[in-house]
Amino acid sequence: SKKNVGSTTTSSIDYLKFTCEYCIKGFIGFVLTVSTKLHSFIHSFIQNMQQFDSVESAVGILSYASSVTVHPGFAAVLKARYSDFLVHEVGLDGTVARLESLENNLGLDQETLKSTHEDEVGSIINSCEEHVPDPIAKRPKLADNTTSNPNDTAADEPNDSSVVCVTSSMEEMESKLIPLVGELAAKGAIGMLTKWENIRKSRQDDINEAMISVLPPKGTDDESKCYVFPLIEDKQVRKSIHELIKSDLFKSFAVADTIDRCVRIWHILFETQMPNYGKFIRDEKYMNRSKETKMQWPGNRPNYLRFVLYKENVDTATVAKDIAKLVRLSPKDKKHKGSNGGGGGLGYAGMKDKRACTTQFCTLYRKTAEEVRMVLNREDERNENSRPQGGGNSKHGGSAIMRVGHFSYVDKDIRLGQLKGNRFDIVLRNVCLPESTCQNLSREQRLSTITATLRKASDCFKQTGFINYFGMQRFGKFHDTHLVGIAILKGDYEKACEIIMRVKDCEMERTVATREKWANRFSDVDMNDEQSVKDAEMKCAKVVARQLGRFMNCETSIVSSLSRNPRDYKRAFGSISKNMRSMFLHAYQSYVWNRAASHRIDDGGSKAVRVGDLVLIEDKGISEGGNGTSGLKGKAVKQITQEDVESGNYQITDVVLPMIGTRIDFPTDNTGSFYQKVLAEDKLTIKDFENIGDRELAVGGDYRKLICKPLDVDIEIKLYKDPLQPLFKTDLMNVHNASLDCVDIAPDTETDTDTDTDTAVKSDSESNLVGLVIGFTLPPSAYATIALRELMRRPTSSQYQSELNLEGDCESNMIQS
Repeated sequence: SKKNVGSTTTSSIDYLKFTCEYCIKGFIGFVLTVSTKLHSFIHSFIQNMQQFDSVESAVGILSYASSVTVHPGFAAVLKARYSDFLVHEVGLDGTVARLESLENNLGLDQETLKSTHEDEVGSIINSCEEHVPDPIAKRPKLADNTTSNPNDTAADEPNDSSVVCVTSSMEEMESKLIPLVGELAAKGAIGMLTKWENIRKSRQDDINEAMISVLPPKGTDDESKCYVFPLIEDKQVRKSIHELIKSDLFKSFAVADTIDRCVRIWHILFETQMPNYGKFIRDEKYMNRSKETKMQWPGNRPNYLRFVLYKENVDTATVAKDIAKLVRLSPKDKKHKGSNGGGGGLGYAGMKDKRACTTQFCTLYRKTAEEVRMVLNREDERNENSRPQGGGNSKHGGSAIMRVGHFSYVDKDIRLGQLKGNRFDIVLRNVCLPESTCQNLSREQRLSTITATLRKASDCFKQTGFINYFGMQRFGKFHDTHLVGIAILKGDYEKACEIIMRVKDCEMERTVATREKWANRFSDVDMNDEQSVKDAEMKCAKVVARQLGRFMNCETSIVSSLSRNPRDYKRAFGSISKNMRSMFLHAYQSYVWNRAASHRIDDGGSKAVRVGDLVLIEDKGISEGGNGTSGLKGKAVKQITQEDVESGNYQITDVVLPMIGTRIDFPTDNTGSFYQKVLAEDKLTIKDFENIGDRELAVGGDYRKLICKPLDVDIEIKLYKDPLQPLFKTDLMNVHNASLDCVDIAPDTETDTDTDTDTAVKSDSESNLVGLVIGFTLPPSAYATIALRELMRRPTSSQYQSELNLEGDCESNMIQS
């Protein structure tokens, strides 16, 4: 048929074709116009995510165990507060370290405590009597030539009148002191000595009962035990004071020490409580006496005190040093520190994060529960009537805190590696899904969608696990420790020192200026004049050494060495501690392992074993009570055959990859050849691991599980208002019965999610922020941050986390204008 369109006649088919084409073009144009902003949003977001993924990819972290089609992931803020990261150590017997009380659970009765204190007081009195061979003859008389009655009530609490009773000896001592320290200071010191001398005399016949009630124990009321003379600049005057105190006139009553050019005079009762007691004494009789007067350890009591250590916002190494100082470990005690090296006498199984609240089992040699508890828990006892310190119940900052509890006596100390794993409880704040997922949804619908997504992600996390990557912490704050390892393997120590010393990103201006000064040390020097080059480096090193920060240990070691031996970079690198030098090589091993793990997952998937894989068939470390992280010793692997694949005897969780070294086997599939490819990229071969120039370092290798599956996974979804409020209770919060102000959307149960969500939302309509509290247990050496990377499908680098928001759209800063 024919139809007129204006003056043109066309067939119906041509007309329909024209109409359809016109409509399609118009529709496409409309869609493109409307979606321009969305397209720009997605493009910018992807670019930014790739930027942060590049930080991880630089250390070999490239893949995920699960597919993006299973769940798209979600954004959330990790470690917004250090108390959002809770770590409980799991002992070899499966016991979880938890701080449940600050009291002495051993239940020592008053008689036991009294007996212990009696020994200490008796030791002090015996010490005093040794200075006075004939106590009766040497004891100074009171002014009225009378003796104190031990049953006299007035003598129990010396008052002003008793202090005034100064003996003729005391008066003579005061006259000798005045020319050296002045009248006011001399009277103050003699007053202190007179007070304690009257107490000592009144208690001489009843030491074990009366003295206990009067003498303050170690570490308390030190200001009453000694008198501090004003600052004395003249060293000769200080020497004269010490000589006077050692004279026959004073030595029966007093001893002295010096701190910061201030001389302190102590009553002889407290000689053993002085900080430097016995340190500078060389008299053999004196040293033997100090050993005899030390409290005897009960023969039927095990040698080690085991307890739970809880700490906040402080690393394990610092805590170990602080505890050794606070409980006054003697040099003999410090020898009993197991294999922890530098632990200062504290035995522990593993290092725990600084920015976290952590609990772990520890041991101390021959210390009582009461000694340790009274020193480390005293802040909580002082604050009984005020808000307790720490515990995660503050929104603002936080000081370093340590507490102890759950005491017992054991025969063996705890050593590094003696743990089954760690239990993590972690808060993820301001959980958000991609804008396209929640667009045009009501509040109730949005929360329901988020809840469903979190549950799906959690289920996938339980079933699939995660690639057992070494986390970003392994590669240092600036992600370059593996580069130092490459330089060491090449024998290029100048390059290794240069990487350590070069200018870093995001450091303080002062530190950047110091590093730049070092980098430019040869700017005005003729490099052909070797002596001028050495002189310039030596001069710069001396200046830079004084300007480096207190925690820049590697840098300080290098420049200190070069200030004495310029241009000797091998010697300079060797001046760094052995543990730190080993760390650089381990970082490179970790980098190669991460690269190989990514290749194996991309090439062979994360579901099943394949021919050529390695599986661990023996680990004597585990069979003998260890945890399998002690190195290559006692481990054996086998290659997977076609028969093994068909039989189904091995799972993907049995597969291991070697940490490259001189004594490991490689997979026979293409993952094995990939190791050689990575080495070639860095211009290295396996022989370089055999010929390390540093004789103290050896790289034998090890094996590490490819896939790690978390145990005991549970989640809680929270609604809250304040971006920084606590969302779970730390151990210390539980001890103090602190409360939480947030709403559970739904516990981790098989209930109707939608019903639970609707109920929670209606009960608290003002809480718009969603948080996820997730708990899981990991074996030793597995990284919780890597586990969370798999759960969220988001980068773990600090650069990415620093861009996230605690309110509103979590990832809005990812979008470039």
